This record gives sequence, C-alpha cells and structure tokens, in this order.
Amino acid sequence: MNYRCNAKLGAKKALAGGLSLAAAAVLIAGCQAIPVEVPEIARKEPVEIKNRQDLAPMKLDRIGFKIRRGEVIGQYTAVLWTCGPRPGNLFWNSGRILSKDLEFEDAFYEEMINVNFNVVGNPSKLFSGVADKGVPPAYVIGGQIEDIKMKVCDELNFWTGLPLGRQSGEGALTVRWQVFSMMENKVVYETTTSGSTELEQGVSNGEMLIIMQAFAEAAANLAADTELVKLLSDRNISIAEARDVRETEMRFDRMPVYSDPIAGNIDKIRLGVVTIDGMGFGHGSGFFISPTLILTNFHVVENAQIVRVKLLTGRKVLGEVIRRHPKRDVALIQVEEAGHLPIPIRTEPLKVTEEIFAVGSPLDKSLSGTVTKGIVSKFTSNKFGM
Repeated sequence: MNYRCNAKLGAKKALAGGLSLAAAAVLIAGCQAIPVEVPEIARKEPVEIKNRQDLAPMKLDRIGFKIRRGEVIGQYTAVLWTCGPRPGNLFWNSGRILSKDLEFEDAFYEEMINVNFNVVGNPSKLFSGVADKGVPPAYVIGGQIEDIKMKVCDELNFWTGLPLGRQSGEGALTVRWQVFSMMENKVVYETTTSGSTELEQGVSNGEMLIIMQAFAEAAANLAADTELVKLLSDRNISIAEARDVRETEMRFDRMPVYSDPIAGNIDKIRLGVVTIDGMGFGHGSGFFISPTLILTNFHVVENAQIVRVKLLTGRKVLGEVIRRHPKRDVALIQVEEAGHLPIPIRTEPLKVTEEIFAVGSPLDKSLSGTVTKGIVSKFTSNKFGM
C-alpha cells in the first residue's frame, strides 16, 4: 500500500473546503522517513494576577506560519499492528501564511482568560462586541509559528492491519509573539515561547489537533512572561479613573462666553478641539467643556469604553467614555487634568442665517484643527425626533 506517496491534503483544496489555516498548509507524504525529534517542553507557572482589570485589555489578532515550503515538520512511525503501514514524513506545503483563525483564537482566549489576563472579544460569542460592552483592546497580539515537530501514529486495525483514519502522537512548536500598542501604533514588545503535547487517543486529522494543543501550551507559557504582565500593567499612559457615574449628577464651572469676534480667540478655540480615535473604529471631533471633560458625538465612540484623544499639539492621551446618549448623539469623555483649555458653551439658541464656524477633523485626521465658515440654513430632527 503506497497511499501515502501522494498528497493527502492540498492547501488550495483545504482552504476551499473551509478548513483551518493549519490544516490547509500540511502536506502529508510518504515513501521516505527523515527522523524527527520532538522536544518535551514543560508548562511554566503563570504570573499571578489578582485582578484582571489591573491589566490593559488585549486580544489575539492574527496567527502566522513562517516555515519554508517543503520543510519536514513531522514523522510517521511504523509499529507492527499498531501504526503504519510504513514510515513517512509530513511536509509543510504552503510557505508563509498570515491569517485569522477562530481555532487559534479559541485556544489563546481560553489559556489567557483562565489565568486572569484581561482578554476581550470572546471568540465563542457571536456578538462579543455587544456582550463585552464594546471594550476595545489596548494591545493586540500576533503569533508567528516558526517551528513544528511531530511524531504521528497513523493507527491501524489490530486484526486487519487496515488504517482506522485516526492519528495519535506527540508534537511541539515555537511561537514568536508580537504585542502591538493601539495607542502608540507600533509593536512595543516581542518574545518567543514553545509548547509541546501528547495525543494519546487517536482522532480524525489528529495531526491538526496536535498542532492546536501545542499552540495552546505555547500560549500558556506566554502567560508566564513577567515582562508582558509588566507592560500590560503599566499605568504611565493615563486613563481617567471615573467608573460607574451614570447616576451621579455632574457639575462644572462654566466658561464665560467670548465677547470679542472669533478671530481674536481662534487659537484658544483650536487648542480646545480634539480628534478622537475609537481604537480602530473610525474617528471624529470633540471639544473640552471643562479641563477634564470632552463633549463629542455618540456615533464617534459608540460602545467603546476607552478611546484615544489627539490634541492639536500632536500629543495623544487616553480617555474614558463616562456618559453616552445615543438618541441625542452625544457622549462625554473624561481625561486627566493637564492644563486643557475648555471652550465656552453658548445657551442662547441659534437662528437661521446666523454665521457659524466649524472647527474639527473632517474625514481625514491630518486635517485636524481646520476652520470652516458657514451659516445656519435650517434645523432638522434626527430619527428619534431630537
């Protein structure tokens, strides 16, 4: 029987069938047997985390494979009446891959949440954006699998010697992790972990399960990285510490309305206007109504809890959305006090044909602080009648 002399699974066919990216890249072949040694890698003790809310929220964003096309990643063992029928190898067939994969997201989420990391976007929830209250990640994680080693038993029927269509065995892999800061818009940390596993009970496509379980072990060893925990615990980037204030009445001092023309105050006004970046969910404008409070639209922040605020000077700070009113399309963001200039709020209603000036970030964030002159042409209500 030389059935293993041909490819058992091709990449294009596998992807078309909706299999995982790992399954799509493994080419199982035979008629040769290059020895493969599988290292045994211990699971490290995770860093103790007493309160996951002390850590910045994170999420696995993507997984890649950096393995040369045709590289041997495993070996089939031949054991009389148990594994066979003859030895062969597993080869990597797709070169480099970078993709999103729910199986890897599941494994990463479960390992990290079980040891109290602040992981958002539960992949098992179809509407995780709603269920997690729209909390965006402050850091996204990428993993690149750079080495795979497996020994696989293609199980046989003891009496007939025919293949059972299931595999058991052992495997190990190495993952290079990168941590990307949504605030700084760059990779801020990089490390490497490994993991190994043993699959005692054979299953269909057991080779893929070995890869997934070894990846989960590598993720568990990432949870033992003290430098990662230190990064996620870093509070140097200030976040307003206001929490459940929905039932609290808010009061702040009103700024006196300007008495001279806008041209004489335009520099102060532009400094009070900010660009709000919803951490990958679009952007919009807002303005300070007090030294720590920014008024913006609900459609700019929607359900996000933490947003990035860019000042006219180019400085970036984090703010917390503490109030929101979807029907009125307004939201309130709090930042720490740092000499921000509030803009006076006029309470007298506008009139049609009255001259107005728009200051903000239209469409392109690079146009922040632009000033446009116009008039009030009409008043309309939104779909809620407001």
